[in-house]
Amino acid sequence: MCLFSVLFYLPISAVYILISNHFFQVFQELPSRRVMKNEEQPYRLTIENAGPFRINDVQLQTEEELTTTSFKSEDESSSGNEKKPVINLTPGERVLIEGLINCKYAGNYDVGLLRAMFFDPFEIYGASFSIPEPYRVTVMPMITDIANSALDFENLKNSSRIKSIILREPTPGNDMRPYRPGDPIKQIHWKATASAGELITRTPEVLDIKRIALVLIAENGISQKNEPQFIKRRDYFLEFAVSAVYYHAQKGESIHVVYPRGEIKNIQVASLESFSEFYEDISKGPFYNRESDIEKLEKQSESMAENEQDGIIITVRESEYGTEHFLEIRNGN
Repeated sequence: MCLFSVLFYLPISAVYILISNHFFQVFQELPSRRVMKNEEQPYRLTIENAGPFRINDVQLQTEEELTTTSFKSEDESSSGNEKKPVINLTPGERVLIEGLINCKYAGNYDVGLLRAMFFDPFEIYGASFSIPEPYRVTVMPMITDIANSALDFENLKNSSRIKSIILREPTPGNDMRPYRPGDPIKQIHWKATASAGELITRTPEVLDIKRIALVLIAENGISQKNEPQFIKRRDYFLEFAVSAVYYHAQKGESIHVVYPRGEIKNIQVASLESFSEFYEDISKGPFYNRESDIEKLEKQSESMAENEQDGIIITVRESEYGTEHFLEIRNGN
């Protein structure tokens, strides 16, 4: 008799759960679909029961590995509560839940409510369903000194450990003037000092900088979506790229950047204005129209290293994150 009851109740429970999921309407909202990494954003979640039956004890399942999501309840302060509310809705009822979302990684991925767990009226059976239209955001990368330390811009070396001058460096010139406090000792002209009876220094000249090219070989992540390990690699890749380009742009130094945005783009960044355009573009997410373009980008990097005269080619491979092959620095021939 007990087994018969279970077998009889099972299809009823399944139908009830399917109906609950069908009439469970979700609306999510952030101030913008473009957010900054590690900045809390106010989050509004509206849930409605559009069906004829009561929906009981729905458990909300939010994205928690890539973001931090907290909800506020009516009897709590604005500090938020990480415990997810359990939703009960009568037919036609709508509830508004407010909270905060903090995106921990740069890239493009879904945030907020991703799945909902439904139960039968006696909570014997349950099933989890994905939200039909999750809320997707673009998380902008941070500009840090991550590339400075990795590339050692002040003393960049190639694989042969030969120093390459890539910054404008003052070197002693032929013009002279009286010594000024702060002048380097190496710029003092000792013969002129002996003749003049006072310290004389040579005015510095500026060496021409070497041309720098940054080749960004991204993964084709269209099929990976919210895969956490891919998003974490993409976060580091984007932060490295924008930080390296910003280092030169804020000094007014030119850098050639090659990266995929459908087609392979070749741009020159030499100012904060042109950097802003690059930053906006790359933050939307690099991608390829064709899988073969990844190999094409690799070949372009090799060609630049072979043909660039007095240049430095920096190749960054997203798929090699965490290995010695992530970053390759070569002097042009």
